[in-house]
Amino acid sequence: MIFNFGNLEHESVNPMTTNLIFTVPLTQQQRQVATSCSQRYSNSAKAKRIYRQVLALYAVHFYTDCMGITTDVTASGFCHPIEQLLADVAELPIPGLAGLECVLVEPAIANLDLVYNHPKTLTVQTSSEALNNRLGYVAVGFSPTEEEAYLLGFRKTLSSELTTLDNWQSLERLFVVLKNALTPTSLICLRDWFADQFTPDWEPLSAEFMTQDTAQVAAIAFRTPSTQPTIQRAKRLQFSDGHTIALEVGVYPLSDEEIDVRVRLIPPLGAALPSDLSLMILDDMDTVIMQTQARGTSVLRLEFSVEPEEVFKLKLQRNTVSLVETFSF
Repeated sequence: MIFNFGNLEHESVNPMTTNLIFTVPLTQQQRQVATSCSQRYSNSAKAKRIYRQVLALYAVHFYTDCMGITTDVTASGFCHPIEQLLADVAELPIPGLAGLECVLVEPAIANLDLVYNHPKTLTVQTSSEALNNRLGYVAVGFSPTEEEAYLLGFRKTLSSELTTLDNWQSLERLFVVLKNALTPTSLICLRDWFADQFTPDWEPLSAEFMTQDTAQVAAIAFRTPSTQPTIQRAKRLQFSDGHTIALEVGVYPLSDEEIDVRVRLIPPLGAALPSDLSLMILDDMDTVIMQTQARGTSVLRLEFSVEPEEVFKLKLQRNTVSLVETFSF
């Protein structure tokens, strides 16, 4: 594998002042799985990269498991040949959040003094496909025999496919990012929407989701006439397997004491909702009030009324991955 050192990224990221290195012994079974996945590829360089990516996923999964962080290694898709052929990624999904990209370090590390004293000689390479929609990036190196993996650093973002290890932060930084990501989202007050006060992630529905079906549904009036207009905002969501959807919330005043709320999950133009996608309405005690599942439908819809001070939650569920948004009126 040839590296073009002229294209290496040099960002100001407060590089590591102390190196936290986490060593993970790799089992024979894990190496056998990695071998099985890599043997699907006739290109030796691609096969070698797949082999090491699988081991990197196992290593980061072991580390997060030790730290009490739930990750779903079975959902990473590392042994799906079509996925790996089309996208050179090693993403470890975290239920309810974006995934961690496991980024390979070159060359093999025969002595850890190399990490401590010469991090500029260690190159970290990812792919263009992995530069977006990640919670963060973990740099993973290997011993020459690949019987051990070394977790060497963390980055929250990357803007280039090639970096050197001296531009990475300590692995401890991962927990700061996770803590912020796992902090419950603030309550979304729908009364603010009537005053045209919206958070930046809630926007008018993007054109990529405006199919004929959604346009027709958007024009349908609510149950009771009102002189006040409908207010609709949408949030773009992307799952770790690449599926993108819009979560749209529409509010309509029925009276001073009640509003109608309509929720829709909409796929992009020409796409379908994931068949395992469920939408649930929860009360403030997390009791399920309403629910529906995609099952081949083009758009999921739920409609209900809300009274003042009432709190409700929208929960999107896909297997082990879930997302919750909390609202009040």
